[in-house]
Amino acid sequence: MFTNKKIFENKDIFFFTVIIISAFILRIYNLNFEDYWFDEQASFWVSDPSLTLNETLQRGKELDQGTSIIFNLLLKFFFSLSNYDPQVGRYLPFIFGLLSIPALSYLTYEIKQDKSYLLVGILSSINFYLISYSQEVRVYSFLFFISILSLILFFKSLKINNTLRKRFLYSFFYILFSLLGVCLHIFFFIIIFSQFLFLFLHFLLREKNIILNILCVLSVPILYVLFMYEFLLLQLGIQNFWIQQVDLDFFYNFFFSRFFGSKIMGVIYLLVLIYLFYSNRKKIFNIDNKNCLLIFILIFSYALPLLYSLYKQPILIDRYIIFVLVPIFILISIFILDIKNLKIRYFILTIILSSSLVNNYIEIFERKKTKPEFNKIIKYISKSNDPYIITKANDDIVKKIVINYSKKTILGNKENINFLSSNFDYSELEEIWLLCYKPINGFDCSPKPYSFSNWSKVDNLESKLINAALYRK
Repeated sequence: MFTNKKIFENKDIFFFTVIIISAFILRIYNLNFEDYWFDEQASFWVSDPSLTLNETLQRGKELDQGTSIIFNLLLKFFFSLSNYDPQVGRYLPFIFGLLSIPALSYLTYEIKQDKSYLLVGILSSINFYLISYSQEVRVYSFLFFISILSLILFFKSLKINNTLRKRFLYSFFYILFSLLGVCLHIFFFIIIFSQFLFLFLHFLLREKNIILNILCVLSVPILYVLFMYEFLLLQLGIQNFWIQQVDLDFFYNFFFSRFFGSKIMGVIYLLVLIYLFYSNRKKIFNIDNKNCLLIFILIFSYALPLLYSLYKQPILIDRYIIFVLVPIFILISIFILDIKNLKIRYFILTIILSSSLVNNYIEIFERKKTKPEFNKIIKYISKSNDPYIITKANDDIVKKIVINYSKKTILGNKENINFLSSNFDYSELEEIWLLCYKPINGFDCSPKPYSFSNWSKVDNLESKLINAALYRK
């Protein structure tokens, strides 16, 4: 992968191997420390491998207008090769999260042939934000990985010393992975727009022969419409979106507190980035420099969603632009190693690395549970004799999702546990458990409007974001 022997020496190979091993350990450690969020449960429900393809597509449309359908289809295929088990599902994002580290390092080396790829490897491998999404059954670790591949292939296809065969090959795979990216998440179009602008400016200012590259970039939205037209219409038809408009605090940190674990860490990374931008202000918008594309991605990742929020409705949230970490890590690493004053360079390196290590040690090794503890609740209920469980939810799809996940937990599939559907006649039962996942019920776990609301509550268990109560006649 790396060919320059002066840059990539034996000690660098050893160091890079240590980085990848560390990334592996940090992502596999406590992989199933927590149970699933509702969003993860929803993906788990849609990706049931026992369903036909049409049934899976229909579930995707019913659930979220097909927003996550491509990832859910991939997850369905993954489950078909293994077991339909929540703990198994976490290995798919883990794989993409791990692959992102060498891919991001390679992209950095593609941009600048120095040792900045090692610094990128360190910062990204220990970043808890990336680690956490490598442990969630959602699209974001895959989206991050595909965004890196798109950029690698984009730069590869631009090389003027490539043979015509290589240019077509790189262009083909660029279109393939970029199309996959926009199908995974519509925010990937921010990268496509940035790439188009980068090429367009090259065409205007440098008059380079890049018509093929421009056509490749333009083909991505055309192919997207052809393949995803039905789902695109469904998503554009969403009127009420759950995301809130950003407040004034956003403009002080730009989600850096989320990306880097705390307000202090967010301030450190943001101030370092601002300082590095100021120090390199004469060359950051140089169209001949590959860093210029990274700057475009960084700017438009915030600007375009904010403009849309003003025009129609709020859509900006940190995980939707997870790929913004690509330019942040690369630009910080390259610019730090470009600092001529060694005292300043080592000072910034010390601040960045020491604070990151301390913060991420706390996040990883002193981690507290933040997700609903389904397994703990089901384990407690399973001690009853032939327990019957009804799940509280105002929506039938939501109820199916929670029941499906509960059944597939470690103890939920025991034969003595009975999960009841909403139309089950439980009038003949003597007792029944009410399982309440608090966030989907507005934190209201009362037995209303069920007919057993006048029964006696004889047992109650409170756990993280979830409650189970036993009612008896």
